[in-house]
Amino acid sequence: MCPFFANAAAMGACLVALVAAADPAPAQDAGQDSVQQAAGQPALAAPQQTPRATPGPGSPPPPLRQIQAHRVTQAPRIDGNLDDLAWQTPATTGLIQNEPTNGAAPVRETRFWIAYDDEALYAAFRMCDAAPDSVDRAIARRDDFPNTDAILLELDPYNDDRNGSLFMVSAGGAVLDEQLYNDGWDDPSWDGVWESAAAVDAQGWTAEMMIPFSQLRFPARPDQVWGINVSRRCKRNQERDDLFHRARTDSGHISRFPDLVGLSGIHAGGRREAWLYGLGKGEYLQTTAGNPFNDGSKLHANLGADLKWGLASNLTLNATVNPDFGQVEIDPAVVNLSDVETIFDEKRPFFVQDSNTFNFGRDGTNNNWNFNWMDPNLLYTRRIGRNPQLSLQNDPQFTESPTGTTILGAAKLTGRLGSTNFGALSALTSNEYYHFSQDGVRGRQLAEPLTNYTVLRGTRASHSATSALGFMATSTQRDLSDSLSRTELARHAYTGGVDGWTYLGASQRWAMRGYLSGSLIQGDPDAIAAQQTSSRRYYQRPDANHLQYDPTRTDLAGWMGRLMLNKQKGDITLNTAVGAVSPGYEINDLGFQFRSDVINTHLALGRRWTQPNRLVRFRDVSLASYWTWDFNGTRNGGGLGAFYSAQFTNYWSLNGNFFYNPSYESTRATRGGPLMRLPVHRELYLYAETDSRKIVRFSVEGGAGEDTQRARNAWAGLGLTLKPSSALTLTLRPSYSWEQNQAQYVDVVDDSTMVATYGHRYVFSDLAYRELGMSVRADWAFTPHLTLQGYVQPLIAMGDYTDLKEFAQPDSYRFSVYGRDNGSHITLDPATNRYIVDPDGSTQHSFDLDNPDFNFKSLRINLVLRWEYRPGSTFFLVWTRNGTDEANPGTLNMGRDVDSLFKAPSDNVVLAKITTWLDF
Repeated sequence: MCPFFANAAAMGACLVALVAAADPAPAQDAGQDSVQQAAGQPALAAPQQTPRATPGPGSPPPPLRQIQAHRVTQAPRIDGNLDDLAWQTPATTGLIQNEPTNGAAPVRETRFWIAYDDEALYAAFRMCDAAPDSVDRAIARRDDFPNTDAILLELDPYNDDRNGSLFMVSAGGAVLDEQLYNDGWDDPSWDGVWESAAAVDAQGWTAEMMIPFSQLRFPARPDQVWGINVSRRCKRNQERDDLFHRARTDSGHISRFPDLVGLSGIHAGGRREAWLYGLGKGEYLQTTAGNPFNDGSKLHANLGADLKWGLASNLTLNATVNPDFGQVEIDPAVVNLSDVETIFDEKRPFFVQDSNTFNFGRDGTNNNWNFNWMDPNLLYTRRIGRNPQLSLQNDPQFTESPTGTTILGAAKLTGRLGSTNFGALSALTSNEYYHFSQDGVRGRQLAEPLTNYTVLRGTRASHSATSALGFMATSTQRDLSDSLSRTELARHAYTGGVDGWTYLGASQRWAMRGYLSGSLIQGDPDAIAAQQTSSRRYYQRPDANHLQYDPTRTDLAGWMGRLMLNKQKGDITLNTAVGAVSPGYEINDLGFQFRSDVINTHLALGRRWTQPNRLVRFRDVSLASYWTWDFNGTRNGGGLGAFYSAQFTNYWSLNGNFFYNPSYESTRATRGGPLMRLPVHRELYLYAETDSRKIVRFSVEGGAGEDTQRARNAWAGLGLTLKPSSALTLTLRPSYSWEQNQAQYVDVVDDSTMVATYGHRYVFSDLAYRELGMSVRADWAFTPHLTLQGYVQPLIAMGDYTDLKEFAQPDSYRFSVYGRDNGSHITLDPATNRYIVDPDGSTQHSFDLDNPDFNFKSLRINLVLRWEYRPGSTFFLVWTRNGTDEANPGTLNMGRDVDSLFKAPSDNVVLAKITTWLDF
């Protein structure tokens, strides 16, 4: 254990004491009722439909304890008009302004009604407004919600103060729905099947919602008590009104909801839903003459179904046959020169639904700082149906490669078992093959083996929702009957872990969370050897005495753990953590992991000012110290950081940070070689944005960094958003980055005479890198249910490698430049575009290298027409263009390269997909 931890523990204890003394517990909100009704118990008194006391002038009403739902015998029409019989009872009022004047009475009154029958929950809202012509009616694609006038209904059906669902409707009729977790975090990937409507009239505007009970999970009880919040958003003054008051220095969201009572005799179990889909796709691809697998066009068609079955009111089974995994949005183009894999967002409907159920190790604290650390992602669903992993052998003349792995079937069970949130997922993917042709003879080779993926997740919170404990386990099982697959892939991969959190003290001002996870992979020696030498661990490092590379091993095991303490409330903020990842930890068969062999700690202390003054609405400042070691005690990262953010009274905002990283010994720079001592590095970043309510909105960001050895980098970006009408939004984001790197890794060459560097020459280079990128997005909503989105991403990235050189001495930043030092010579063979290097003038140790220069030009276009022709049923029409060009490596000429960008050969895909929702 590093000696730093003893000092850190003492320092942390002192800081906690100082913070506690400087930031006493806040007094209880005036009018806040401290009595909480037990979930599932009948109300002891009639619910309060109006404020219990008459507030003074300008004062907010006291928070409501309960909201009454009433049963109706005739379902209201969801048309935005409040003339139904269900809405003729007295309305409920009592919202409290949380922004911009925290704790004040709302500027405009909001009234609402909650009703239900055997099938659904109904809600109606009257948003009073003396200037109805000023009501903003912006519309956009579902879940792509604009800054506009809107009403939200939030429900906590289990009344567990941690989880729930959100339904939002704008004055123009745009909709958004989300799943809520961790007492207020949101997951917008969920799409429920529900109805809504809105209308503007002389009194302001109105909205109605119909939410089928089949879309919610709740306990199987005769009488229900849920948590509820109604929240109104007004664009003109950025106002947010809720059924509760939360001071800006406090935490918690769902835990503040009042009770929704009066629900009885409802259930969601036994409901079945199906999504039937048909997919047609035409691919028009670049090809070469004589290619037997590609004549330039391919047509595909597919049919399938997803099934959702409510086994009980609190448990749902999702199954799929020939699943709907058609992805209609493309991934952005990236240039990655590091040894770390790029992570992409999940967009496939089956996987994004209920995805937060499988979060591990992140809940419990409302502020999670990470420096050189990534919490474990035990389930990275893009591993399922992934691009094939096996290498294609022998470089054949023509090849047809699968673009993904076929998912034969998948099933997911989510919900509650007793008081435990539960999730299970299983998927089976098929064998995939490369098809190749060599001199007219065809063959095939395995690209990805038959694989089963299984995940189990459970979390149980205490009755008072002040602590929770969970577990998670995953399994990857591959059929490695093919001898080639055994040399590259593990046969079995398992992960398991426990996580939990707890509040400390009755005031819940402090929270602690932690987790411990273990992993085990098993396979043939070649596959396990590849894992040992991968970029995540580098067991082959010659000066790492704590690592033992063993090419005969058939398994690899490891663990990962972390403990975090966070201050949840108050003007003073504090967050500290300590964690470790053992060298053998490996979860990438089904999860995502950057590094292993890490010990990491940080301490972040800040101050926030939440009361507006003449200049700013709020601001905060934080300072942080962070340090990283490997398991041998080598400090391989760390430094100091300062952070600032503010929002001004005109709703412009500014934030930035500064990092100072002292010299440290990098265990990664040589990518499996000896330590390299990196120089002192400094970095600055700034971001500013104008008022998001305006028709024209700007943002600008930029940063720069340098080290003491003349390596420099800088980047800048501009954001321009135009909203010429309530239905059209145009966004333009150009960016430019520049880097002059003095030690860009190129390759490693074996040479037994290189005793100083352990029998290898580690080749580096100066790198001049330039990247010019842009994203252009147009969002046009014809109606809230019919939208057109266009996305264009041009990218030009150039790398010029000069002064190729070799690492001269471990634990240093010294290099020997080829052609200058040690009598060396270097030439570039124009016929092969390879460097021929004589590193010492003797010609005995000469070697050659590919010229690493590049000039990558990419143009990606995605055009998506989306029509939700009825609730839950959607039609997509998609055009995708992907063109690339790599001519003129190592040089940048804007006129030439932009011209090449638009003339580059491209692949075009046209896709039509229709999904029909059935409820039976």
